[in-house]
Amino acid sequence: RVIRVCKLPLFADLKMMLNGAVGGIRTFMWSQVILAVPLYLVALILRIGLGDLHDSGHGGADFFTTLAQSYFTCFRCLVAGDCNNADGKPIFVLVSRAYGWWFGVFYCFLTVLFSVALFNVIVAIYVENTVAAAKKNELQIKHARLTDQRMFNDKAQQLVEFVVQHTRGVLHLMGDHALTHEQAMQLHLTPEIFEELLDHQEFQQMLRDLDVADEEQHDLFDTLDIDGGGTLDLEELLSGIAKLRGE
Repeated sequence: RVIRVCKLPLFADLKMMLNGAVGGIRTFMWSQVILAVPLYLVALILRIGLGDLHDSGHGGADFFTTLAQSYFTCFRCLVAGDCNNADGKPIFVLVSRAYGWWFGVFYCFLTVLFSVALFNVIVAIYVENTVAAAKKNELQIKHARLTDQRMFNDKAQQLVEFVVQHTRGVLHLMGDHALTHEQAMQLHLTPEIFEELLDHQEFQQMLRDLDVADEEQHDLFDTLDIDGGGTLDLEELLSGIAKLRGE
């Protein structure tokens, strides 16, 4: 019952979001690698340059005494945005004042590199792959629907029955007796009758189920009336829709 409920159109966006999140996991993992490698190199440079200076006072070098601590400090400053010591003072401001202005320049360069270059590239690729993964499942469902001949036959039969039911008076059909399938397929529709049918939400939904988009429905009659005769029988309508679906 839960699975049946999840198939409702209400949950379509949720399923697309979940598919996108699952599909973006591989991109997310590679983004961690792309971040980890330059962070490691920066942490190594700062460990070599500042790690042995921590005994000289409170210049911030104590955050780079080991490679692991240096890496964590770089992650805080360049990724997490928390670059203060326990007293709330900026670490790299202290480092620049104590050990030279070039450390400040180096930090500014790294901030621009990570914020503008790496982060934007990672986010762009992640979003693109996530959207692609979300759409992939939708395309697979559509492909399965397009290749499902039984589904098309059922929807086509429903459309024929709907047209016959709602056009008896318009088409001057005599009596209430049921038409044979051959007779129904030979019923001729005019543009006016087709537009009247499009006023019904049920008819529009049937066309959607047959993969005729909303913006194409009002032009469908002219599209399928190739000879310009002004009429279209149901057989031509269904065969035309099948061709538009690529069958």
